[in-house]
Amino acid sequence: MLLKQQDFYRSLTALSPGLVERVRRTIEESERRFTGGKEARGGFLWEHSVIVAAQSFRLAKAEKENPDLAAIVALLHDSGKFAGGRYHADDKPEEEEAARFARKTLETDGLKMADIGHVIRALRALYRSGASRNRLADIVHDADFLSKFGYVGVANFFVKSTLRGRNLESAAMDYLSKELTYASVLPANMRTAAARKMAVKKAADSLRFFRSYLGELNEAHGMELRVRTVDVPVTGARARQARVTLVLPASCGACGGKWETDFRTEKGPKCERLEASLRCAACGAKRSISFCLPELG
Repeated sequence: MLLKQQDFYRSLTALSPGLVERVRRTIEESERRFTGGKEARGGFLWEHSVIVAAQSFRLAKAEKENPDLAAIVALLHDSGKFAGGRYHADDKPEEEEAARFARKTLETDGLKMADIGHVIRALRALYRSGASRNRLADIVHDADFLSKFGYVGVANFFVKSTLRGRNLESAAMDYLSKELTYASVLPANMRTAAARKMAVKKAADSLRFFRSYLGELNEAHGMELRVRTVDVPVTGARARQARVTLVLPASCGACGGKWETDFRTEKGPKCERLEASLRCAACGAKRSISFCLPELG
């Protein structure tokens, strides 16, 4: 990725020379430690951070917020994911690790204390359940989700699947339901007006590709994967239903029997989680699909 051609890179370099490179080294090193040094050049996490930073910089300008601070929050938003070379070490919230790293890094880079405070508060508010809304966090939230959809988002889905050892079948059977669910509601998941406009096209592009992909996968592998939309009751004080789009096999691959399905949601530490259970009525084989539901509104 040609980092030096990015508008946010030039702007942040003028603000604090060397800041971007220091963040880059930290993120790449933590990812290498986690993967055991498998990433020979760059890394998925840093590439994702750059894409989100570039998008955040543009969204902040459109929303008349500080684009430099939005880009800094975006660069740091995943910096706590592999803290200490471990994924979510000791179950510590990654936003807290990112905030700790931000304070340590930014205080040595000459940023104003008020700006450092804005960055830290945004990082802590980004994905913490019940946190007060924060304009910088809203912008980075939207940029983060936008980066995961459209054609670049589709490409990253398959890159991530490969890095995690999934083949085409397991990626489609176990993980594509989340992609379709989020793509279906992407505009409503946005918190800024500028992002909502972009989300309409990105959602349509993603849904168009994945549905065509499933059709070809069914033809090539004879998998008979079907797309099914269901409304699932959500727990909590406010009674509501979540609409989810699931990729489900038409029949059991082991015996050809019919699947019995059960859908429920449960409140986790960071999100409302869908738990979809499948059981073959003939042979008793089981499958499950689980993912965090989109936070809308």
